[in-house]
Amino acid sequence: MQKSDPQAAQAFNSAVQRGDYQGAKKIYEDFKNRQTGTGGKAMDAAPRTELNLAIQSGDVQAAQKILRDFEMKQKKSEEAIVQERSLFERALSGDFPADIMATGLQQFGYDVFMKTSSSIAPSTMLPVGPEYIVGPGDQFTVTLWGTTEGIYTLMVSKEGEVTLPKVGVVPVAGLKFGDLEKTLKRHLSKYYSNFNLSVAMGNLKTISVYVVGEVANPGNYTLSSLTTVYGALFAAGGSTKKGTLRAIQVLRSGKIVKIIDLYDLLMKGDQSQGIKLQNEDTVFVPLIGPIAGIAGMVYRPAIYELKGNESIGDVIQTAGGIMPIAFGNRVQLNRFTNNTKQVVLDIKLSSLEPSADKLVPELREPIRNMDSITVFPIYDKVWESVTLTGEVDQPGTYQWTSGLRVRDVISLGRLRPTADLKRAEIVRLSEDFKDRKILQVNLQALEAGDQSQNILLQPQDSVHVYSAFRKSEKVKIGGEVLSPGEYEITSGERLSDLIRRIGGFTAEAYPYGTNFKRRDVKSAESRNLQLFITRMQQQIGQQAATGAATSISAEEASFTKAQFSMNQSLLGSMKALQEQFEGRVSIDITADIGSWAGTKNDLLLQDGDDILVPKRPQEVMVLGEVHSPSAHIYLPGLTVSDYVNQSGGKTDYANEDQLYVLQANGMAVSSQSPGVGNILKKNLEPGDTVFMPQQVERYAAMRNTRDIVDIMFKTAVIIATITILF
Repeated sequence: MQKSDPQAAQAFNSAVQRGDYQGAKKIYEDFKNRQTGTGGKAMDAAPRTELNLAIQSGDVQAAQKILRDFEMKQKKSEEAIVQERSLFERALSGDFPADIMATGLQQFGYDVFMKTSSSIAPSTMLPVGPEYIVGPGDQFTVTLWGTTEGIYTLMVSKEGEVTLPKVGVVPVAGLKFGDLEKTLKRHLSKYYSNFNLSVAMGNLKTISVYVVGEVANPGNYTLSSLTTVYGALFAAGGSTKKGTLRAIQVLRSGKIVKIIDLYDLLMKGDQSQGIKLQNEDTVFVPLIGPIAGIAGMVYRPAIYELKGNESIGDVIQTAGGIMPIAFGNRVQLNRFTNNTKQVVLDIKLSSLEPSADKLVPELREPIRNMDSITVFPIYDKVWESVTLTGEVDQPGTYQWTSGLRVRDVISLGRLRPTADLKRAEIVRLSEDFKDRKILQVNLQALEAGDQSQNILLQPQDSVHVYSAFRKSEKVKIGGEVLSPGEYEITSGERLSDLIRRIGGFTAEAYPYGTNFKRRDVKSAESRNLQLFITRMQQQIGQQAATGAATSISAEEASFTKAQFSMNQSLLGSMKALQEQFEGRVSIDITADIGSWAGTKNDLLLQDGDDILVPKRPQEVMVLGEVHSPSAHIYLPGLTVSDYVNQSGGKTDYANEDQLYVLQANGMAVSSQSPGVGNILKKNLEPGDTVFMPQQVERYAAMRNTRDIVDIMFKTAVIIATITILF
């Protein structure tokens, strides 16, 4: 642990030193889970095996790397499952997208090249147009009918010729497909008359095209003769982010025949520039031109390539324009000047609607290379509003206007019948806007005409109407009652009321042993024992320090050390017992409900109470320093002394003066209890437990230990007895 997690090791050692073994165990289990676990997610067999081998070999670094890789993979998988909501979805759902300002900008248009080249290759099944230029490698079918008939499949040779029957060799290379039929018919007419002819293209030739410059995969490509410049770009993987999208050149015979601006295709869907390539054409992608970025509240934030002479307004229009959630008075320009510094310029707009024919004056500023524009959002909270919550039919945010009062907002929200008319509040910002203050409103007095309660509201006030309806409270009752289960209780309802409501006890019930558990009591028990444990820890530490300082012999020092070790062990056991507290309340009731209804034993019920009525037991327990601790059959009239004698009597280590009885109703009595007298002469009831403590105090120096043992044993016996009986 120390090698891989020094903080966990330090915490573990500290817990051990102060005797907090439960805490030390938890620290170790957490450490073990971090090293070998995967946070509850299933790890594949292969990485799980690698992880186990790395841990067994002590290679902590490798184990941590395997675990990190797995967690990263899981995180990416979860992110892929959750579809990212659009800016519009978030804004109109009330999740104001202010965080978009932190989103990194991407260069516009380059992601289109992530498509595979096969997705843009022209289909060989498409018909060729009349402007198609026939060349070597093309194949077509000639069909004749009339005075002569026949179907001939012809291939254009490397020399650009085809061979016709009787006619011989006919040159066709360079002809347009629309002129091919007329040319062939003219040659065949020299030998045939009164015939018809049709031509259908078959397999098309391929062309060799060079794609060079700033492209992902420059080189020579063999493409279909129908391929356009767009297809050639996709085949080469498209422009890199260092290459232009707005000035792509098509060269033929060393001359530029076309300059392509891909923005026309990407933004307008205009394919008119996509000319078909010819054999030996070159597609050249130069370096990218000037660029400018635009972020924030525009429809398409990105980094755009400029063509020159654009203004700030032109870039905003290219990005789709300013959104309605943009703050019109906050457009900011970030600019690099003279290769020496970076400056920020704030632009205040007189209008938010730049148009193609008329830009607002502030947006006519020429844009420069590497400029960055930021359009800031409107403040995400509506300031001139008030909020209504609580017991109303229409809670929510309402428009604030000058003169708006409490009655106006309450009327809009409509009070529910469950509203507490005496309890309403206005939460208001303080004058310096650093704190809040509460104003009380009596709606009942307001309805009666008290205008002092019709408080004038301010922006950002929050009006809350409380409920007069009592929250549902439930208790559980089980065991020997006619209708066990969970029941809702009303205010002021007592135990006797509940038992009568569910039909009373069964014939086998033992009301005297009723186990009544309450949450508040459990918390108090645990808290009080913790205070005692803390106090005893301090006393034990002081006692150990005093004993070590005053020991004058090795024997006394050894005794002091042994005493300290035992005390620490006992305190550790008490901490374990602390977790078993049930919160039992001792009550003394009988099957005759009327005899105890309304008395101190008839408890007012609280939410979460848990009541268990056991069957009548047939035994009495005797535990502690007796020769034969055991359970004995209950016989009416037998006393504590009788049951101790049935257990073989007390041992030599018994402390008879501290003998006590834990009654089935949860009460403990001893000779010191008022009205009991000699505890040995007390008659017992079924389910009672007699405990004979051990005589611990043999040395004066061990009084502190005796106190701990006495309390711990009594606590343990109480818990154990409850567990045995119920």
